[in-house]
Amino acid sequence: MKLRIFKAEHGDCLLLQSEGHNILCDGGLAKSMRNHVRRPLADLVNDNGGGLDAVYISHIDQDHIQGVLQLLQDAIDWKVYRHHVDNGDTSVNEPNVPEPPSIDALWHNSFRDQVGDNVGDIGDLLAAAVPVLNGTGVDDLMQEAHELANIATSIPEALKVSRFAMPDLLDIPVNILPGEAGPGKLLMRDGAPKVFQIGSMTFTLIGPSKSALADLRKGWNNWLSTEDGVKGVARVKRQIRKQLDRFASGQLESSPFELFNWNGISSFEGVTTPNVASLVFMVEEDGKTLLLTGDAQQDKLLEDLEASGFLDAGHCHLNVLKVQHHGSEHNTDANFAKRVSADHYVFCGDGSNGNPEPEVLWDYYKSRLGSASRRALSPEAEDRPFTFWFSTTATQLPKDSKDRENFEETEEIVARMVADSGGLMRAEFVRRDYRTLTI
Repeated sequence: MKLRIFKAEHGDCLLLQSEGHNILCDGGLAKSMRNHVRRPLADLVNDNGGGLDAVYISHIDQDHIQGVLQLLQDAIDWKVYRHHVDNGDTSVNEPNVPEPPSIDALWHNSFRDQVGDNVGDIGDLLAAAVPVLNGTGVDDLMQEAHELANIATSIPEALKVSRFAMPDLLDIPVNILPGEAGPGKLLMRDGAPKVFQIGSMTFTLIGPSKSALADLRKGWNNWLSTEDGVKGVARVKRQIRKQLDRFASGQLESSPFELFNWNGISSFEGVTTPNVASLVFMVEEDGKTLLLTGDAQQDKLLEDLEASGFLDAGHCHLNVLKVQHHGSEHNTDANFAKRVSADHYVFCGDGSNGNPEPEVLWDYYKSRLGSASRRALSPEAEDRPFTFWFSTTATQLPKDSKDRENFEETEEIVARMVADSGGLMRAEFVRRDYRTLTI
């Protein structure tokens, strides 16, 4: 297996490849998809079989889903262009973006599926709460404002992803796993984990659990308005049709699928949603393991690993851990670092919101080279070399920005760790569009 780690600003964007098979794991932000991902993605996939077996969206946070929306928009632009050409119309210009790889499947638990029809105008409700919370000046409430803002902006984008996959547009099967018949359902672990093959890779869906999604749905529907959520879906359909009609009649010169701001909610840089909803997969091939975590919460993640049979005597050692939620202190603690160790720890983040947090870096470091009480529980981790991977460098971030300041601190901490590790620790950084981790 090879894991391509893309520069994705404060988001996640990874490409998993093995023997002619390709899975895109989250898409980062639209800007990073345009600037750093879509061209190398097309080249890498074309060199390894020519299509994406699946696009996996762990959850609806903007920094995971927005780049996928951009990729789907590109695919529709190319589909429209090829339709014109196939019908003899040579007046339409070829899209000035790389043609995306074909997509055989989309794994995505839409927000509406997670919370049911009792949604109401969620985006407006959440967006209205943001300035009130920000105005308090209280750190905890301002952090909640970030979270609500991110959900508000992600909901319409999640609706559009689901809409683009439908038969009359891109016709991408949603949540139909290999070996299963349609229609696709909400992906979750209901009792025994779902296990399936893609080539020589074995995927195990370990989270979210059915009970966790039930708790999430109950919590949302107790808090949110009870208006019919179908109105939001219908609004997106009307907007897409209106743009297509304008494009067909020559009233619209640009792409009909520039959809990011249609709902009138400006873009925010929040990073969390109800993290319990993250799709989590264990991937295995030839005895090697990769845990894809999304933004899962550490206690739920441990529960899911145990329920799926991956915590032997309460712990496990992996080849690769995609560190959950960009290295946020809210999603990792010393207990998790002790119980889940790895040869490679992948941090996707650029200093935004302080991620990766110094505390989290130290949790993982001390689980390998700290005191006996902090050390990883798996015997395989003892005196074994390990690597921290980062999706950017400080010099690539805006000068005098808080993000750059935060990431400079990250680099200083990591340099000190490497120097003190006695040769056991390495650090790797994405300095161009992507780096390759061979598993």
